[in-house]
Amino acid sequence: MSIKDQHRVVRKILIVDDIEDNCLLIEDHLRHQLKCEFREASSGKAALKILENWRPDCILMDIMMPEMDGIEATRRLKAMPECHDIPVLMVTAKQEMDSFEAAFDAGAVDYIYKPLERTTLVARVKSALRSKEDLDRIKELNQQLLQKKQELSSFSHTVSHDLKSPIVGAASLYDLFLYRIKHEYPQLIEDESLKDILERIPQTFHKMLDFINTQLDYAEAGQVIGELEAVSMAKLINTVIENFDYAEREGMVSFVKLPEMPQVCCDPIRMLKVWQNLIANSIKYRASKNPVKIEFGAAESEGALKYWIRDNGPGILVEHQDKVFETNARLNYDVEGYGFGLATVKKIVEAHGGKIWIDPDVTDGACFVCELPLVPVNN
Repeated sequence: MSIKDQHRVVRKILIVDDIEDNCLLIEDHLRHQLKCEFREASSGKAALKILENWRPDCILMDIMMPEMDGIEATRRLKAMPECHDIPVLMVTAKQEMDSFEAAFDAGAVDYIYKPLERTTLVARVKSALRSKEDLDRIKELNQQLLQKKQELSSFSHTVSHDLKSPIVGAASLYDLFLYRIKHEYPQLIEDESLKDILERIPQTFHKMLDFINTQLDYAEAGQVIGELEAVSMAKLINTVIENFDYAEREGMVSFVKLPEMPQVCCDPIRMLKVWQNLIANSIKYRASKNPVKIEFGAAESEGALKYWIRDNGPGILVEHQDKVFETNARLNYDVEGYGFGLATVKKIVEAHGGKIWIDPDVTDGACFVCELPLVPVNN
């Protein structure tokens, strides 16, 4: 055996045909060109039985067979998640061309005419195997990417958590230091320049803690904690609105009375964060609009629940509407922030199996639409 032959990958091919000679002919044609492990099935039912414990890289499927034809067998195996990506090539006589559309609808990717011609058979099987290899590689890379993303999220969470403790400790020590200064050296506090410095130090601590808490929120956002519960979305939103009572008193915001809303199955703790960030975003970027008017709405549509929050602020340009959900996305540097608020919202909504977007048809302000599935998704 040559070195080239030794290193050829062994392919697994399932041949489904009720005529044994056809199976043997296909094997003979392919064996000289590909290093293969073959298995045979004499009917669609027999093929499905084999697939319960064996995963081929390619399936050659006759159309006309007893018990179960090749089209029905293809439809059923494509419904099996573990077999969905296996390429199926239909082996057919020319007079069976009327079955092509049904075969492709069932999930077949190619066809080969009988009587079999060696060159065509080998070329099409090789093409199917290359496509399967490419798809497997993409799935493997996606899995690696997901793992790296999870590792990065875990690292971010750990670093943020570990940074928080010493900063809290330093802030506590500073409070003690300031207490002693005020009581033991009151003359120092009377110095205006020193007083300004002493007042700015705790503000810096608060900013650092705020940033770390924002990082922690983002790192944890993709994980739905606790049990999913059927909750009233209106009650959740009203709970968050109460947190902005100060903003209403200061004339920064005006909330329109909530309409009736359908219940949703979600993690209420995470969903509170969604509305907290969305409301805060409308208030923060209201520009000169005082008060900015915020209203909410809901509707049921095609197996999903839609909730939205709309304001009459300056709005967001269409070309920027996708960017606002990215981490560190800041379209207005005149307003303080870290660019994680809407990115956190997106992660939480997607962890629930939903999606969020900005309605491009709303031009007099901004309207964020959150869609959640009627059937809950466990993360």
